[in-house]
Amino acid sequence: MPIVFRYITKNMLQFLLGVLFVFLFVVFMVQFSQIFTYAMQYGADMLWVLGTAMYLLPDILVLSIPIAFQIAILMTLTSMGSTGEIMALRAAGFSFGEIAKPILIMAIILFALMIWLTGWVSPHGRRRVQDAKEDIAAKITKVNIEPKTFISIGDWDLFAETVDKKTNTLGSVHLARRNDQNAFSTKVNAAHGKINIGRAGITLMLNKGQMQRLDARAERRIITAEFGTYTIYIPLSQKSASTRVPKGAELTTPQIIAALRSGEVPEGVAKTYRSEPAYRISLSLAVLVFFMLGCPAAFVTTKKAGRGAAMLFSIVFIFGYFGLLTLGDITGRMFAFTAWFAPLLPALLGAVCGRYLWRKKLSD
Repeated sequence: MPIVFRYITKNMLQFLLGVLFVFLFVVFMVQFSQIFTYAMQYGADMLWVLGTAMYLLPDILVLSIPIAFQIAILMTLTSMGSTGEIMALRAAGFSFGEIAKPILIMAIILFALMIWLTGWVSPHGRRRVQDAKEDIAAKITKVNIEPKTFISIGDWDLFAETVDKKTNTLGSVHLARRNDQNAFSTKVNAAHGKINIGRAGITLMLNKGQMQRLDARAERRIITAEFGTYTIYIPLSQKSASTRVPKGAELTTPQIIAALRSGEVPEGVAKTYRSEPAYRISLSLAVLVFFMLGCPAAFVTTKKAGRGAAMLFSIVFIFGYFGLLTLGDITGRMFAFTAWFAPLLPALLGAVCGRYLWRKKLSD
């Protein structure tokens, strides 16, 4: 048994690390390009880009590990099945459970790793990334405004359909203010305008537009005003990231639970907090659920079905699991009474299906 255990573990690790490396590389490069674009807008150097991108690795890992693990199960067991090794082990008296034991132990280890990553490391990384973005936006050394592209300047998000860099004129301008304590939202729309970038701040001179404010003290009251000319000054020296209210995804699981129990969290923010712990647990449980469903799917190759059927089953289940997880998270945010269990729905359904497959299909 130790020899078989080591052999299956070795094959699983080879496939797992190989697939995980591919997923990490692809997703990391996508995230890296987005951060690089952000840095180009504000004049940040390459060292800032690399440092910020590294904080995204834990967040990428929590999404890549379950998918890589499922594919590794499939590749390991179907490879052994195609060479007759599964059949030989069965003839030698090994049950399907004994063959899958090394994979189960690996799943438990990965589950513990996922709990740590989703509950502590990934939120810390996300918060560091957001803080880095806020800091670089607060210390703007360069503003590169492109047409049809949102850019954050201080507490404002700026969008312009057209940009003439020679004359500094903007067409179809849209401004939205963030972190406005006096209103839920403040929006300014103008037909055209002109931008003047100085050392201390940016001056926007807008023409023929409208301003809208949603009053925080009366949600149903909207203040609107039309203007012929409107000038706004945005200082380049802004508040530090330490004054920013972190989102639920940026807090560790104990911090979220403590914040909800304190009762001091505003209802609008609490909605984003409630489903986060269950979402993280469900994401961590994915490796165990994928074990319960991935192994039976791969063992099918020793019977009449082929490798293609097992691969199709795995792909459908991966998309199904994460689709239900997203749906459960949205439901938990919309309906407070479902926040603690709705994101766990894919894990529950997966466990039920996995138990059925093990008991009914692989009982021999």
